Parts: sequence; C-alpha cells; structure tokens
Amino acid sequence: MPAMADPNLDSSEVLSTPSQPKWRRPTLFISGLSLLALGVYLNAPRLHTADEPSASSRAEVELPPEEEVEEEADEYASADGVRHKGEEGKMGKPTSKSGSGMYAMKGPNDVLPQMAREFDPNMAARNAGIMGVMEQQSGQFLASPHGGALAVGSDDADVWGGLVGTEVGDMYGVGGLGLVGSGQGGGGGVGLGQGLGRGERASERERYGQLPPNTYIATKRDAKSTFSIDVDTASYANTRRYLLESGQLPPPNAVRTEELVNYFDYDYAMPSGDGAPFSVTTEVGPSPWSAEHRLVHVGIQGYVPAVEQVPPRNLVFLIDVSGSMQNADKLPLIKHGLASLAAELGAEDRVSIVVYAGAAGAVLPPTSGAKSTTILAALDRLTSGGGTNGAEGIELAYELAERSFIKGGINRVILASDGDFNVGLSDHDALVRLVERKRESGVFLSVLGVGTGNLNDHMMEQIADKGNGNYAYIDGMAEARKVLVDESGALLQTIAKDVKIQVEFDPEQVAEHRLVGYENRVLAHRDFDDDSKDAGEIGAGHTVTAIYEVLPTPNHDAGPLMTLNLRYKQPDADQSHKLTTTVSDSGRRMAQTSTDYRFAAAVAGFAEALRGTQSDVRYAEILELAQGSLGADTRCYRHQFLDMVWQAGTLAGEEIPKPDSACEPGVEAPKRVATWVDELQVQARGGVWVDHEVEPSRDASDAAWMSFMLEVLRLLPPLLALPLFVMALRRPRRKRQ
Repeated sequence: MPAMADPNLDSSEVLSTPSQPKWRRPTLFISGLSLLALGVYLNAPRLHTADEPSASSRAEVELPPEEEVEEEADEYASADGVRHKGEEGKMGKPTSKSGSGMYAMKGPNDVLPQMAREFDPNMAARNAGIMGVMEQQSGQFLASPHGGALAVGSDDADVWGGLVGTEVGDMYGVGGLGLVGSGQGGGGGVGLGQGLGRGERASERERYGQLPPNTYIATKRDAKSTFSIDVDTASYANTRRYLLESGQLPPPNAVRTEELVNYFDYDYAMPSGDGAPFSVTTEVGPSPWSAEHRLVHVGIQGYVPAVEQVPPRNLVFLIDVSGSMQNADKLPLIKHGLASLAAELGAEDRVSIVVYAGAAGAVLPPTSGAKSTTILAALDRLTSGGGTNGAEGIELAYELAERSFIKGGINRVILASDGDFNVGLSDHDALVRLVERKRESGVFLSVLGVGTGNLNDHMMEQIADKGNGNYAYIDGMAEARKVLVDESGALLQTIAKDVKIQVEFDPEQVAEHRLVGYENRVLAHRDFDDDSKDAGEIGAGHTVTAIYEVLPTPNHDAGPLMTLNLRYKQPDADQSHKLTTTVSDSGRRMAQTSTDYRFAAAVAGFAEALRGTQSDVRYAEILELAQGSLGADTRCYRHQFLDMVWQAGTLAGEEIPKPDSACEPGVEAPKRVATWVDELQVQARGGVWVDHEVEPSRDASDAAWMSFMLEVLRLLPPLLALPLFVMALRRPRRKRQ
C-alpha cells in the first residue's frame, strides 16, 4: 500500500530520502584509509630524513666562539672532570664537560700523577683477558690520571668491575674475561687472572675486504665488461708499509691491483679544456706474463685548473682521537699532514675541526684559511684517548660542512682514522648508508687511513667510495705531503663524478677477456646507462689507468678489438655524458710500447703476483721490466718501487739481484696538451683520444620523466583519499518531491 503524504504539506514540498546501501560509508572509509596508508608508505623515507635529529643535538655540542679557540688546551680537551661515586664494580659517571664537548675524568686518588705512565701494548700482549689486566698496578695501565682529553682513570674496581671489554682492551685485544683475546692483535686464550693467553701479531687484526680475482670470460658468452673507475691509492702505500717497514708480504686481500697502478703519474696528454674535463689514451701491447695474451691500456688524465681557477674550499677535518690513535704513526702523523694542508689555504677558504672518540665535538668552528696560527694551534692541542664513535663524528662533520657550505666551491669532509669504530654505530652497512645519504648534500668525503695493528681498511675504502671521495693511506711524512700538499687538487677538487667504463669486445677478434683489478668496482651492464647508479670520481690532475688482458682469436686481424664507452657527470649535475671510440691492435712488440705502458704492466704484474692471481710471474722479471721503464721519475716513486719488488722477491724465496734505486728528485716537465681535431666526431691519433664534443646522455629525458612520474605517484594516494573521506562523512541530501 503506498505511503500517505502529510495533509499539512503541499505536494510540491514532500521530502524523500534516497535509500543507500549500508556498506557505502564503511567502504569509503576503508578506501580512504588504504590510500592514506599507501601515501605514508611512499613518503616515509622523506619524512624520516626531514625529522632526523641533528648530530649536534644528540652530542649536545655547541660550537665555541672563534675568539675562544686560541685558549689553552685544557679549556677544550683536557680539563679535569669530577668523578662521582659510582656503584660497586661500575664506572663512575663523568659529569664535567669541557668547552669542546669532550669529557675527562680524574684518575684514582691513591696514585701520584708522576707515577702514571702511558699504556704499554707490549705489556698487554703478555697478558690475556680482563682478569690478567687487573693484575697490573693502579695508574699504570691507563694514561694520565689527571687526564688529557678523554683520559679515563679511576680505581681498579670502578674501571674494570663491569667485566666487559674496554676501548683499550678492544684496541689491543684485551677483552671481557679474555674471550676477545690477548696480545697486540688477534684473539688469544681465555684469561685466567694471570694473563696466560697468547696473542697474534698486530697485522692479523687488520681488516680487509674479500677480493675474488676477475676470471677470464669467453667473449661469445659475454662480450661486455662494465665497471666504475677507482682513484684510491691506499693499497699501494699500505703494501709499501708491509714490505719496507714490516719486512713481510702483505695479505692478498690488502693488495688492490688498480690502486697500485694508479699510485703513479703517467705522461698522458692533458685535455685542452674545450671538451670533456679529461683526455683518454689507449695503447695495446704484449702481456709480460703470457706470450699468447695482449694487454689493452686505457688511461684517463684529468685537467689541472690554474691557481686562480681553484674555487674556495670549505674543509672539515674529522679526526679520530680515540685511544687507538695514540701511536706515533697515527694521530701525530695526521696532525703533521693536516697542518701542511692548512698552510696552503687562503683567506677565502674555511677550515673546521671535529674530533670524535666516545663522543664527538667541534674544537674549531669555521675559520678563515688566513688564520693559520689559530688552525695550527687547534691541531697541536689534539690528544688521544677513549672509545671510537665514528658515526657520530661523521654526522657532526657533515652538519658543520653544510652549515658553512660554499656554493660553487669545494665542500669536503676529510676523515682521518684507523677505522677502528667500536662505539655507537659500528655496523658496516649502517655506516655506508649514512655516508650515502650525506653525499646528497653536495659535501664529498675523503678518507685518510693510518697506523698498524687494527687498521680497518675495508670500512674506510667503502665509506670513501660511497661518499663520492677517495681513500689514501698515510705511512709516513713523505706520503702525507704527497697526498695533502703535492696532490691536494686531486684529493679535494672533483672534476667529474660517477665515471663508468663499458667495453664491448669483438668476438671475431677476442676469444677471452679479463679486467685486471677493479674486483670490487664491477657493475652490471645495465648500470652503465642508469644515471642513478653511483660510480667513481676523478679529481683535478688525476691519472686513472685500467688494463684488460685479452686472448686474441686464431684468425684475428688489424680490425678494432673493442668499442670503448665512457660515461661521466659534471660535479654538480645529475645527467651524464657519453663518450665512445674504438681500439685496435697494431701488433706492437714490448720494445715498441711506451715507457708508461711497460711500467704500468710491471706494476700490475707485481700486484697480481702478490695476490697469487698470476702464479707464473717471477719478481725478477717484473724488476727487469720496471728498471727499463723508469722514465724521468722526478719524484723518485718509480725507483722506490724497485726496492718493493726486490723485497717481495726476497721474501718469496727468489734469487733476485739488488736494484740500483738511487734517485735525485728533479723538476717535472709540463705535460703535452691534447689537440682539438673535430668538434663533431670522436677521433684517435697516436693512441690519444683527443678532446671532442660530448654526447648528452640519451636516457636523460627518460630519467627526468620517470622522476616526475614518481613525484606524482607519491602525491596521488593522499590526494585521492581526501574526497573519499569527504564523501563518507557527508550526510545524504534529501530530495524535494
């Protein structure tokens, strides 16, 4: 029966409410919430980065005014703290913080200051475990009881009552209950209170990444080879330290072939500056260790700007002052090297100093390079002691660099450490992610490694690579000057970033191929055209050499062996440029090759012999090849290499003649400049790839379009969720009938 209308209402005013499904409103709510959750998920990484607390707030560090920097050292890093009474068997709380944010605690009250002496690692090596350490007398195990920076002194019960490994213990292998070990190095036996465990030699605690050698690849199976360039030189200096100072062969994984080859300067043609920021040289010749094989050399020479073209520098010295840095070949060496670099700076440059141990602190605010006395005084005051919270120091250093950022200038953090991060964020992958995130700010990272016994080479190489920087090892005063003064442009000023090489071999010419070195720089072939993939950087004046070993096919001819493709970006750009040329083999014999070719081949063979990759290579043959290709050698680095080869051969048991390595440093001759030949076509003349117009990345527009689409996709879900919520909350309208 139809419903009756209200007689008091006009028929035109009768209202009706449309019937709606009961599930309509919950469905709209659920859909809106789902889209909102999707939007939060897509934008969570950005929200996390934006809300991340600053390093300075975590460390509770305030920068001291610049005028206070020149005060006495104890105002910043050595002021006495006040030791509060701690619970039995636990460390008393340090409550006094000096002006730099560094902490110090007084030593035991029952020990006279003059009785305290520096920690003796040899004495610790004769003990095992923490109980063995407790047998020592108060005031003798740890340094100054009235302390320099971060000196930790207290009565034995307070210091050691926790029965856990300490920084000094971890550093020298003295761990909680002896389980970590004993001696100045690797793990020993369980400490039994009398220190009966035996330790291993210091070098056996050094950490190196695994480097499986590159194997020969059949060209018909895979004709391409793709890798990132590498300009690090740390492995060479570290190898030299093993051979010439320690008198022992280095561990195979400590030898990175490309870093030994790239340690030396080669006479590659300088770019004219009209095209790419570097020139490329190629040369093909015989292999010194296999008569059937040929070597293909690819050499890159970065341009060197004139003095007036060097942009202002914003440098942050991030210095490890933990207890592991107290030896003469660590902190004192770093202070000397950085002081030499600071002396080269000008009024437009800025320098800051951040130190880290158990906590991080700024000991020098951004200061003009003209104030060398202030900078040198701040460096001179640094002393070592305490734990090693490297991650906190890295964050604070980047924050300081970003605060003093010079647009268009050189903005760089220089980390100096042995890499023994054992407090705070010490996980390898977490540190790498931290540095990867920070490089997006435009601040790059250079790493200086020092010391023996607990060198974490793998960690420092990886964070330098991910920080768009380079890694050098400082084994003496001469190397410090080479890296920080003579080659400071290459260390500090990046002229090209994300440099990748992809080679495509002709299967009709090359049966097998192998990349010599660069084991941890190999890329997937698809990564070559992907501008989002990180790769290596080239500094001002850098020379970079890559070597391929190839086995020609039986029917090979004088045609091109391979096509060489190279991608790079300008330092402040996100889109790459691509360079392409072909490389042919003219059949040169060894005597017809250049001096640089022969010497680089000798260095590569030396590295492969140390790694055990080429078991047929004899050190005597390497020495003979190197002696005949010394060239001008104005800095005598090649002559010193002869001593390294002789020492390695002697240690390996070979009968090898002592070389004449006497050398007098000379004046370097200016390098030749590549000639411009054609603006529209890549050409090669005499093995030198001359300047040319570069081809913009073909995928640049695609990358920009994809980036735009990703931004739209991130914003779309929350925008769509809003009308759904409005529809769900809106009351239905009643229709008039």
